[in-house]
Amino acid sequence: MRKILRGAWVLAACLLLTLAGCGGRQPKAEKTQEPAVAVTCIAVLPAASVVNYDETISYAEAKKLRQGTRVLDRLLQEQFAGRNDIRFVTDSQLYGQEDSLSKNFLEQARAIANRVSCNAVLETTLWRYSERVGGEYTAKEPASVTFEYRLVETGKGRVLCQGRYDEVQKSVLENLYNLSKARERGFTWVTAEELMREGLRDKFNQCSYLRGE
Repeated sequence: MRKILRGAWVLAACLLLTLAGCGGRQPKAEKTQEPAVAVTCIAVLPAASVVNYDETISYAEAKKLRQGTRVLDRLLQEQFAGRNDIRFVTDSQLYGQEDSLSKNFLEQARAIANRVSCNAVLETTLWRYSERVGGEYTAKEPASVTFEYRLVETGKGRVLCQGRYDEVQKSVLENLYNLSKARERGFTWVTAEELMREGLRDKFNQCSYLRGE
């Protein structure tokens, strides 16, 4: 019986090799990659929120988002600490340009980037920022954070990186697939700030320009 099974495996392997073209290998097509854009430095805009685009947001939600953007600005400073290729744009440098920036982003981003001698702009937009209700082990409501980011080269307006982070912390029993993440958090309910810090690290690590490579 074992000989029969072994023979079947050999036959199957031969068929796979034949289908793969072992008798005459086809030349592999070379993968073409767009050359990397040389970024002199990145101008980081102050964090915005959905309040800037949606007038239907309630006062309570707007208050949460205002708090969240302050936290996001501070975490961006933390994320890029020690990097000489990062320039943080202040609110005063954007004064009077907020409306036009949302209408014609590239034109205004190019003007702002030129002021700080950069050729790329990073914008972040906060869509949700809800703090946990309760303590580390007995939270009634979990923290939740949603933000988007976009890194744009201001010469031709190419988007170098972009992404969205959207998470509501779940218990281990609700999501067994995130056991490793729960272990990293010490099996506790984290704060919205901690959740945002994780999101920035995870998303920015997916972009070589933001990783600092």
